Amino acid sequence: MADVLVVADDLTGANAAAAGFARAGFRSVTASAGDRADVVAEMVSRFDVVVATTDSRHLGPSEAARRVAAVVRAGWPVHLVCNRIDTTLRGNVGATTRAVLEEVSAASDGARVVVLCAPAHPAAGRQTIGGMQLLGGRRLEDTEAARDARTPVRSSDVVDLLRDQADLGVAAIPLDLVTGHEPALVDELRRALAAGAEVVVADATTEEHLDRVAAACVAATAGTDLVWATSDPGPASVALARALGLAGSADGAPLLAVSGSATELTRTQLHQLSVERGAITHRAVRAGAVPDVDATARVLDEALSSAGPKDVVVLATVLDESDVWRPTAEEADAIPRALARAVRRNLEAHAVDGIFTTGGDVTAAVLAELGSHGLEISDEVVPLAVAGTLVGGPWDGLQIVTKGGLVGDAGTTVACVDHLRRSAEARRRQVTAVESRQPY
Repeated sequence: MADVLVVADDLTGANAAAAGFARAGFRSVTASAGDRADVVAEMVSRFDVVVATTDSRHLGPSEAARRVAAVVRAGWPVHLVCNRIDTTLRGNVGATTRAVLEEVSAASDGARVVVLCAPAHPAAGRQTIGGMQLLGGRRLEDTEAARDARTPVRSSDVVDLLRDQADLGVAAIPLDLVTGHEPALVDELRRALAAGAEVVVADATTEEHLDRVAAACVAATAGTDLVWATSDPGPASVALARALGLAGSADGAPLLAVSGSATELTRTQLHQLSVERGAITHRAVRAGAVPDVDATARVLDEALSSAGPKDVVVLATVLDESDVWRPTAEEADAIPRALARAVRRNLEAHAVDGIFTTGGDVTAAVLAELGSHGLEISDEVVPLAVAGTLVGGPWDGLQIVTKGGLVGDAGTTVACVDHLRRSAEARRRQVTAVESRQPY
C-alpha cells in the first residue's frame, strides 16, 4: 500500500510532482497510465508515492474523468489521493477534481471526501490571492497561458472555474486567515465543512502558507471520518501528506539477500554477514529437494514484514552443512525458479532498497521472474562480483549486487551488501519511471 497516489494530466506535471515528493523523502515513481491504469496496481506496494500520468489535459472532460477514476481504482487503497493540476489551470481541472472526490468516496465505502485545492506553487512563481491564480504577480488571462493553442485560460478565478466546470460546492479560504492565528483558520475550515463544502480553495503565496493550511485541515477534521484529497500542482499535496503523518520512508527499506549456492564459501560468507551486519537468515522451506513456493513465500513475508529499514533479510537454500544435499539435474533446474517465484511474490508486497544474489542460476532466475531484460552495471565490487540496476520490467532501476557461489573470501558478501546499501541510499531520493510488465 502506497502512502500517496497522484493522478497527473500530463507527463511534465507528473515528473514535477514526483520530484517534489522525492525531495521530501518519499520513495517516488512515475508511471505512464493513459488508458493502461493497471500499471498503477503493480507499483503501489513498492513505493511511497505513485504518480500516474493519464495524458488527459487536452481530452474531453468525460474521458479525462474516466481515466482519473480508473487510476484511483487501480491504486486503491492509499492514504491520500492527489489530483495534480496545471499551475496555470489549463485542462480539465473541475472534471478531474470531481472524479477524484467521487472515486475516493466510493472506494472509502461512501465516506465524505473533501478536496483541498491550493493551486499555488510558490517556488515556480505561482501564487493564489483572493481565490485568483497569479503567474509572476499577473492574472492568468493577462499571460501567455491565455494564448495556449489547445487549452487557453480564460479566467484566473479558481472558485468560479471549479463551479463552472463541475458544479462543485466550493469554499474559499482567504490569505488573511491563512496568515493569521491558527485557531481562526481551523474554525473557518470547520464552518466551511459544516456548510457542506466539497472543495476548499486556499490562498497561499509561500510554502509556509501551504503547510499552515494543511495542518489546519487535519486539525479541523481530527476525530471525524472525513477523508481529505487534494487538487493542486504538487506542493500542497506534499504539505498535506506531511500533516497527515505520512513522512515517507526517508530511512529506506530493508535489503534482501537471496542465496541458492550450497558451497562452503557461501555458508561462511552468510555467517559473516549475520555476525557483522546482524543479517536475519531464513531457510527456504523444502518440499523434497525443491523449495515449496507457497511456504517459502510465507517465511519471507513474515521476515520482511517485521524487518526495519536498516535490516538485511537473507533467504537461502543452504545455511549450514546439514542443509547440503545432492539434487538431481531436474531438481537443480527447479530450485532457483522456485526460489525466484517466492521472491517475486514478496517484492509485489514489500519494498526493498536492493537485492543481493549469490549463485549464478538463482541470479538468472530472479532476473527472469522480475521481468528484467538484464543489468546496467555500475561497478565491480570485488573481482567477479558486480553492482548495478535492473533494466526493464516493473522493478526497473532496482539496485542489485550479484556474485557467484565460489567468488571472494569470507568478507566478500559483507562488502557486497555494504556497497548495495550505499548505492541504495544515494538513489533513494531519485524518481523512478516504470512501464507495465503486462503486454499491450
